[in-house]
Amino acid sequence: MKKHSSMALVVFAVCMVSYSGPMVKGALSEGASPISVALLRMLAAALLMLPYEIRQCVRRRIPMKLTPAQWGLTALAAAFLAAHYITWITSLTGTSTFASVALVCTQPLFVAFFSYVLFHERTPRRALPGALLALVGAVTIALSGLAGQGAQAAGSDALRSNLLALAGAVLMAAHWLTGRQIRQTLAAEVYTPVLYLITAALLALCLPLSGGWRMPLSALPYMAGLVIGSTLLGHAVFAYALSGISANVISFALLGEPVGAMIFSMIFFGEVPTWPVALGGLITLAGLALYLAFAGREKQPA
Repeated sequence: MKKHSSMALVVFAVCMVSYSGPMVKGALSEGASPISVALLRMLAAALLMLPYEIRQCVRRRIPMKLTPAQWGLTALAAAFLAAHYITWITSLTGTSTFASVALVCTQPLFVAFFSYVLFHERTPRRALPGALLALVGAVTIALSGLAGQGAQAAGSDALRSNLLALAGAVLMAAHWLTGRQIRQTLAAEVYTPVLYLITAALLALCLPLSGGWRMPLSALPYMAGLVIGSTLLGHAVFAYALSGISANVISFALLGEPVGAMIFSMIFFGEVPTWPVALGGLITLAGLALYLAFAGREKQPA
């Protein structure tokens, strides 16, 4: 694939991924529950990709049997992913889409922290200022609810929602690290659909704790946009673009997701972030850009 074609795909995919937050918020505004949104997204994505992944396994003769250890690690990764969706989607009920997405995008910093604690992988010194700057921005967003009116709630509600979004970043980092371990012995064609199905099952078990299934018909167009736009035309396109462009470029491109989410939210819902949220978001994105600029140059372990 030519490089300019890959770059065009990356720009398109960023726009589609940015669509995720507003579509989730739209479904919530129609009365859907956070767990119902996450469950339907995971189940629909798994069922849509399952036929293709099975064909790939058959064509490439990839074993589709998991060992007990692989089942355990995949279930752990699914538990982290399910918890991520619950915390992040719930955060959208009380804070702006821009704030929530910007906070979730800090997950590379938590990946670096857990990698150091668990695997003794050091972050390059030149990347530390960017990490600290991103953390300052994240704290600014998290505390923005104490400065007055937030996008949907004030005071403690906005603070709680911002902290939930930050928890979503921590849980996603734990998910990625667990997934990295299991992917050393299990092909992606097997791991991904099994992961999504287990995640959906865990979310289904949580439904009674959240008042049961709540997915009004009026929320289904938003869910279709979420599954088709964000998952199939977003994340899947990123995977295709990797054949002609580096993963580090995609990491930088994803920094545009909070900005895209803010623009979509302004268009669809008239949602404008307050100045503390906007300032914190810009600081966070600038810090992440600096962090990825230096961290991405280091050789990563196999």
